[in-house]
Amino acid sequence: MARRESGDDGAAEPREAAESAESSETHAVTDGTAPTTVPSVPRRAGPGSGSARRARVTRPAGPAAGPAPRPKAGGDELESLLLGGVPRHTAYEVCKAAGIPYDEARRYWRAMGFADVGQARAFTDADVDALLRLGGLSRSGLFSEEFATQVARSMGQTTARLAEWQVDALFDAFDTAGVGPAEMAEFGYRIGRRVMPELEELLVYVWRRQLAAAAGRVRQQMQEHAEGLQAVGFADLVSFTRLSRQLSEEELAGLVSVFEANAADTVAYGGGRLIKTLGDEIMFAADSPARAARIALDLLALMRRTEAVPELRIGVAYGHVVQRNGDIYGTTVNLAARLTAMAEPDQIVVDPELAAALVGDDAFVVMPIGLRMVRGLGEIEPSVLTAAE
Repeated sequence: MARRESGDDGAAEPREAAESAESSETHAVTDGTAPTTVPSVPRRAGPGSGSARRARVTRPAGPAAGPAPRPKAGGDELESLLLGGVPRHTAYEVCKAAGIPYDEARRYWRAMGFADVGQARAFTDADVDALLRLGGLSRSGLFSEEFATQVARSMGQTTARLAEWQVDALFDAFDTAGVGPAEMAEFGYRIGRRVMPELEELLVYVWRRQLAAAAGRVRQQMQEHAEGLQAVGFADLVSFTRLSRQLSEEELAGLVSVFEANAADTVAYGGGRLIKTLGDEIMFAADSPARAARIALDLLALMRRTEAVPELRIGVAYGHVVQRNGDIYGTTVNLAARLTAMAEPDQIVVDPELAAALVGDDAFVVMPIGLRMVRGLGEIEPSVLTAAE
């Protein structure tokens, strides 16, 4: 998306991008006198509309007279663009075309996080392809239907949040640029035509990189005979409940956005994984105690320098965890959460296992703070973690 030169108001970016996209669409029919073939925009099938398939229109030769006005895109055109085709199939038609039993297809559909639409014509050819792929996993003999359902659920849950995030960001940009509700479908369509192919490629690229990183972590754990051992940390914003009553909704959203963005960058840079964000709290994990300790210290230092974010308190524990569907569970996770509640503002508290693992590392200082009773876990002796001078 093109940016303005320095000194201009960046709020106009969505309009510029849409105008640029529109220009690229009309250029092909106005830059010469030779016959030009232009793919028409796919639309919903309806009375008198003819085939819903993409048609090709040949412009007659003649002098260029400027672009012909194109009807403004509406919600139907935007939906077809995003779905990759015109919704024209019922659920039963999709199942028949894919050769998948209706009950099995419904399990996949729900696993991906989609609502039941009955027998409305809400499905495209892409839905047939998706069912063929999911059904092929279970029918290949390599994987079970349960595995295919887990694949569908993992992708659905992950991409649902991604889609919400991206749409919110885009509509915020539209609002800032002064794009009214009546124009949003048109601007969304024009920008979508330009950027969606690039976003699709980028999504696959990021997924492949993350897949390689996850496989590498598992392989390393197996080689080191440390399968299931993880350092788990929570970082919590102090007095967030009080702040939520004092700040406007917009200010509160901005605070959370700054906190989550800074925390995600710090965890990734330190070689850890951001497991989840909970508004005023994040949960992260790392494969080694030293790496988790460094991430915790870097988080604390970064938030001290960030005026918009209040103080943090952090708890970190090291031990066995259960990993499933991108999340982690177990006593170690519960202990890390309890240690976070125990910490003072601007303080990191760690459990005895992580403290013991850091002994002899000159980069860290661990100071025991005496025996403490931890609800549900009994008596332990935690320590405060600081960086060495």
